[in-house]
Amino acid sequence: MKRPNIFIIAIAVAMPVMGMTIISPALSQIKSNLNISFSDTQLVLSMYFLSLAIGQLISGPLSDKFGRRPIIILGSIIYSFGAFSCLFMSDIKLLVISRMIQGIGAAACLSVGRTIISDSYERSEAAEKMSTVTAVMVIIPILCFIFGGIFADLIGWRFNFFVLSMVGLIVFIFMIFLLHETNKHKIQKIELLGTFKVYLMLFRNKVFLYFTFATGMQTAMFFSMNGFMPYEYLRLGVSLTEFGIWFSLTSFGYIVGNIVNSKVASKVGLEKMCFYGTKLSLIVILFMFLNSFFEFQTPLTLSILCAFFGFTNGLVVANGMIGAINATKLNQGAASGLMGALQVGFGGIFSYFIILFGGATNFFISLIGISIMSIISIITSYMNVKLLRHRN
Repeated sequence: MKRPNIFIIAIAVAMPVMGMTIISPALSQIKSNLNISFSDTQLVLSMYFLSLAIGQLISGPLSDKFGRRPIIILGSIIYSFGAFSCLFMSDIKLLVISRMIQGIGAAACLSVGRTIISDSYERSEAAEKMSTVTAVMVIIPILCFIFGGIFADLIGWRFNFFVLSMVGLIVFIFMIFLLHETNKHKIQKIELLGTFKVYLMLFRNKVFLYFTFATGMQTAMFFSMNGFMPYEYLRLGVSLTEFGIWFSLTSFGYIVGNIVNSKVASKVGLEKMCFYGTKLSLIVILFMFLNSFFEFQTPLTLSILCAFFGFTNGLVVANGMIGAINATKLNQGAASGLMGALQVGFGGIFSYFIILFGGATNFFISLIGISIMSIISIITSYMNVKLLRHRN
């Protein structure tokens, strides 16, 4: 089997994250330009998240039947078309519809891209290649936050969507000429009832459920911060460019958290690492409360706290994902797809309601929202620690 170009696969898998992080710095500009409410502006992210969640549940089974190559090629051009159509939308409803189209394409690139790696390499080698993909996915948000702010400041928010459409088009072209089919065992038909039963069984699996909620809430907190943090930095007097640079420190913190996790997770255990990380997240949020309440809030102090939050996320997310997938031996592909869909779905729902209840204008409301998510992640992590003790 001819091996795929791992860098192009990595870009394809990272495209969903790009669709969020390059747009986040431009949200306030979209709001003022289209003259819409905060909650309507948040739909640009939230509905993208929801279509990304639903799309992951659909694209995986489709690639099992029709092959990986046609689905990821179709996904990349849908992503490009959805982003390009955003350039011409001056009505928020049409803009949101275009974003949902983009999200469906992003879902195909994400889920099928990961599966292509699994198809093409033996388990140990696949893990090494996935590390390359993870490295790209960590670096890209940093670049997107920075350049997303610069583009919005210098050219305008529509150019950010143009950049996304070009990325999708480039991946589409490379996939056509460089990607060979990796699915050598296509299924004859998609068993919708069987897939539903597998998902139902996973929801009854306590270990899967607890790990998924722990990592899902931590991810949702980050997604929600992408929605309300631009407005808080705007109140602190920073430009869109400066916001992108300041908030990119969150991703740097995440990198450090992952490095620390890679050194100690095998000794401490997945369950305890998730529990410690979720508790640290809540402590960081508490400091955010104090920082704002006592009027110590500056771009620097807030960014330092965001970096620490990213660090705590690095202690939880990877462990939660691995724990959820390995909670079942027979349906790990389905577990991965369902967990990924719930992660993004939680982000879409919670981020929208935080803004709906006034999080864009009141920082304390936003912090209360992510505190609720943090408490849920702590409780579910603790339940997993309890299950571990019972098993031992």
